Amino acid sequence: MFASPAETLAALESVGYFTDKKTATAVFLAGRIHRPVLLEGPAGAGKTELAQSVARSYDVPLLRLQCYQGINEEKAIGQYDRSLQELYVLLMSKSGQSPDWAQIKREITSRSYFMAGPLLEAIEQDERCVLLIDEIDKVDYAFEAMLLELLSVWTLSIPRMGTVRATSIPYVFLTSNQERRLGDPLRRRSFYLVVEHPNAEREAAIVAKRSPQASTATHRFIAGLAKSLRAYTLEKPPSISEMNDVAMAMELLGIDQVLPVHKDIMLPLIAKTEGDRKRLLMKEAFESIVRMAAKHAEEITQHTRGESSWALAGSEMGQ
Repeated sequence: MFASPAETLAALESVGYFTDKKTATAVFLAGRIHRPVLLEGPAGAGKTELAQSVARSYDVPLLRLQCYQGINEEKAIGQYDRSLQELYVLLMSKSGQSPDWAQIKREITSRSYFMAGPLLEAIEQDERCVLLIDEIDKVDYAFEAMLLELLSVWTLSIPRMGTVRATSIPYVFLTSNQERRLGDPLRRRSFYLVVEHPNAEREAAIVAKRSPQASTATHRFIAGLAKSLRAYTLEKPPSISEMNDVAMAMELLGIDQVLPVHKDIMLPLIAKTEGDRKRLLMKEAFESIVRMAAKHAEEITQHTRGESSWALAGSEMGQ
């Protein structure tokens, strides 16, 4: 476990997750106080990646519960292995002795006959792990209420077996794309962070981590392109990972900067709906996005130069 928010921030950056001190502090405190972190924000902004990066930086396993409409407790907590239960009952009934049905019932409802889901598996780890409950806004309030026991007292109540207490308390991250409002009881038990798309400077750093062979100018242009695309009226704005795909594609094609003539080869990477494809095919739409991307890239360059000048001036004044 890291000793401070600054150490947490540095560890996240070392595995390629560039964030701010606020987020690093929340992650640090949540780990120390044993609180889940609720991450809300647009799809593709880096919510899931934050949980994965915490697991990488701590060098611990990541267990993931992917939520969806209709998910039930069996998928989350686990279920009894009915075939194994039936086999045990069959063997005991053929053992030649008078079956002790009370003992048989206790045996087949024990932990040995229960197949753990992600929630149970997470609290039974010998060492702390990261538990990611992804897209929790897709479940109903009943399933949300089921989680409260786990996130409050770190136990799970399993029918016929009883209460299972945590061997270790996991780092818990819940993500939401805000398809519905989550209940206050869940919010009350969590630290809350809004995860938005990174600013252009931070996205340039993220792209640089994923495509180190590309030039600094290319990294900045891709960050500018991301900013330009997200400001456009797209049904599905590009995620961080999609812009990393663009960076790798440019590197493979030997392109330093996207130009209007590259529209046909770039559209499959950045337009993910038919509506968005048609929008970007409109006269001058793609051209204007490319122009704005170049402008944003230049702004990143100027801002970086300004920060370097201030740092140099401060260093000289301190001498």
